[in-house]
Amino acid sequence: MLQAELKTQLKTGNIGGVYLFCGEEEYLKRHYLNEIRKQILTDPVFDAFNHPVFHGEEIDFAALSDAITAPPMMADRKLIEWSGAHLEDWKDEEFAALEGIVRTVNENPSSVVVFFVGQEGLAAGNAKRPSSLFKRLDDTVQAINFEPSTDQQLSAWLNAHFVHEGLDAAPGALRGMIDRCGHSMDVLASETEKLVCYARAHELRTVTSEMVELVTASTAEDDAFGLTNAMLDGDTKGAYKKLSDLVRRRVDPMLILGQISRLISDLCSVACLLEEGTPPAAVASALGMNEYKAKLYIRCVGKRSPDQFRALLAECREMDLASKRGADPLIRIERFLATAGGAG
Repeated sequence: MLQAELKTQLKTGNIGGVYLFCGEEEYLKRHYLNEIRKQILTDPVFDAFNHPVFHGEEIDFAALSDAITAPPMMADRKLIEWSGAHLEDWKDEEFAALEGIVRTVNENPSSVVVFFVGQEGLAAGNAKRPSSLFKRLDDTVQAINFEPSTDQQLSAWLNAHFVHEGLDAAPGALRGMIDRCGHSMDVLASETEKLVCYARAHELRTVTSEMVELVTASTAEDDAFGLTNAMLDGDTKGAYKKLSDLVRRRVDPMLILGQISRLISDLCSVACLLEEGTPPAAVASALGMNEYKAKLYIRCVGKRSPDQFRALLAECREMDLASKRGADPLIRIERFLATAGGAG
């Protein structure tokens, strides 16, 4: 299912069935989930009864089925969510259970189900090269892969935000903001709010490149790449220096972990393509990646195998899960750097 199709369903009020939200762009996943919530949950008094929310790596299909078949209370519809599921190791048994959930929802159309899956739970690939697992899931449910937005899409999105706030952007300001703040829509949304507040405080109507440089914080993307590169090169000292720089700038440790995980995931994809015989010049288009970035990643991958990157990605997943259970993410990252330096 395409994101545009979901937009159409929301506009026409035709939300229904079973959805799977996956992919890298967490901001868009949350945005569309909130839009579905707003359309279905319309009475705050009874929303708590009509909005069962589950979380866990393994889906309890029996509990999910019970929630679906229970009629909504004093409302026409109800929304059931499951977050945090890990689908990578699914066998035919789990797919059969998912098909049963779809049948149950079809028999109880007042219930809508959304599975909200993180990157660690499903490697979906991209529109040009979807993973076999994603394609199988998309044949069963309405699966949407929220991929990172292109620079052009981000520029249009940023401009729409500024226009909504009564501001305009000078030539080069939007591109400069993306270069400085990175491609995370969560980060860009936060930095946009800062720029809007600054402009209003100083009675300005135009966001300029100079304002972007003055007000916004530089991204952790480049630093995270340098951190990961140092780690893979066995330069533990350099990796700790990069981490110290990020900590000194008060970058959220979960953001650092997210950037590291994303980078290693990208590096793993590059390594897999190269091992399959994909020409280096074709890697960027195969992954929908910026050519300059692809060249950097190819150089970083070197002679390391996809299995080595998969092992690092599995460690990142464990760090993420441990942090969500209350562990200090910074301590986990420091340990990761200490033990993973020889992975290459």
